[in-house]
Amino acid sequence: MFRNSLFGATIALIVLTVIVTWPQALHLASAVPDHDDPFFSMWRLAWIAHALPRDPSHLFDGNIFYPHLRTLAYSDATLFEGLLAAPWLWAHVNLVLVYNVCVLAGIVSSGVGMFVLVRHLTNDPDAALVAAAIFALAPYRIEHVMHLELQWTVWMPLAFYAVHRLFDQPSARGGVILGAALALQLLASVYYGVFLSLLVAAFSVMLLASRARQARTVLLPLCVAAVTVGAVAAAYALPYIDAAREVGTRAAGETASFSAQLGSYLSAPEQNWIWGWTSSRFEGNELRLFPGLVAVLIAVTGVAGNYRERLVWIYLATLMLAIELSLGMNGTVYAWLYSHVSPLRGFRAPARFGILAVCALAVLAGFGFRFLRRQLAAPRALLVAALVAIGVESGSAPLKLTEVQRSPPDVYTVLDKFLKPERTTAVIELPMASGFNVVYMFWSSRHWRPLVNGYSGYAPPDFQETVKCMDKFPDAASIARLRGLNVGHVLLHGYYYSERERTAVVLAAARSPDLIPVGRYRDWIGITDVFALAPATQHREARLLDQHTGCGD
Repeated sequence: MFRNSLFGATIALIVLTVIVTWPQALHLASAVPDHDDPFFSMWRLAWIAHALPRDPSHLFDGNIFYPHLRTLAYSDATLFEGLLAAPWLWAHVNLVLVYNVCVLAGIVSSGVGMFVLVRHLTNDPDAALVAAAIFALAPYRIEHVMHLELQWTVWMPLAFYAVHRLFDQPSARGGVILGAALALQLLASVYYGVFLSLLVAAFSVMLLASRARQARTVLLPLCVAAVTVGAVAAAYALPYIDAAREVGTRAAGETASFSAQLGSYLSAPEQNWIWGWTSSRFEGNELRLFPGLVAVLIAVTGVAGNYRERLVWIYLATLMLAIELSLGMNGTVYAWLYSHVSPLRGFRAPARFGILAVCALAVLAGFGFRFLRRQLAAPRALLVAALVAIGVESGSAPLKLTEVQRSPPDVYTVLDKFLKPERTTAVIELPMASGFNVVYMFWSSRHWRPLVNGYSGYAPPDFQETVKCMDKFPDAASIARLRGLNVGHVLLHGYYYSERERTAVVLAAARSPDLIPVGRYRDWIGITDVFALAPATQHREARLLDQHTGCGD
């Protein structure tokens, strides 16, 4: 009885998730996947918790890419995850722990959502658990374990569940529930929210076509759902529209490079235990979409063994549509939508429709496992075998982790408590190579001073000019740039320079009349030299303007 319950399924999914992400569970408070994006996501969670109680009207005005506004909208804001994390961060729970629990909770809850959907469709908890494991442990998901927003897909199966409930018992309340599921997916991941809404709309049309007699009773609730998600989307889109005016949208060529090919569904992540050898077909983790042979075989059984059920064919059509949409500019439907629906031009990776293909595949696998259970005499052994096979096919452990210092480095403690506590001036941290900026962002959560550095899906047009200027710091052009940006303090992280470069830049900064040495402090990896910009004088400003002919000169 325990194994048939939602609680039992949750425990099973937790165990499976711990196994495929091992050894993350041993380091929840001290390490994150070895990638830039976990630091970016921790900054997003921390910023939302910081901004909400202080000035929610400026929630999207992140402290990065100073002096630009709406910088949280340069990428997915992960507002849903931020709201989940905020109470814990307000209680001063370790940010690394909160982030890791959010990631793993996203994986487990996605499986739970699939369990709810397939149990409703098949009335078979074992089949539902198999479907849940396929969806939660998809190799594509595990390869993206560093992307917080791509783990929160619980609202996908719950949205389909809401559609079924709406058709079973049409009501305005059902429409609100469906709209809320779509809206929550949007708040958890803008990509997945938009993609899910498109697929649910198509699914609803197909379901309506198969139940034409229900047209009158379900059209109004479906319209309520559309209005509900539309209202949330319209409000949520405002900061993104403002940001797009500044940073633009994706070029068609860039979107094409992140569009899947049919061969992508035969390519698994490089780290996958069994199928990693297929990864050489494609570069980049967006284009490796193989869902696992076990999942495919059980899903094929679902279609063959239940070919008389119209719902199976609707989910098969949904699967094929998701695959077609994932082809992006290599396909037909998405290419047409890209030309006619302007919001889609802000999305770089149509291949992310692949997770919706896995969602539909998992449902078909649920039907398939139900069929196999009815044909074979050992249902419990079959369940164990299926779960083990899915886990092994999805396995890629050990996950490569990077340690994160728990206590704030001395340099940020000094910056927070003693240097310009009124925070009227900005901070810039050097060097500004892209791999370093995201770490500076993460540690800015210890002081929340405006930060010239930044890392996100987009960057403001003048950011690269600033980066180029700082390559020659502390020459006249770079100092003029810093004054124009209202920078108060410059942090030089010595570890990221060669010994010769570090000595030269520190000596030059110490000799500059425009910079005041503040001290040397320990950071998370080495020693940082801190300089304050000296108060400007008319003579010095005139000299800088005379010498400054542009950062590129």
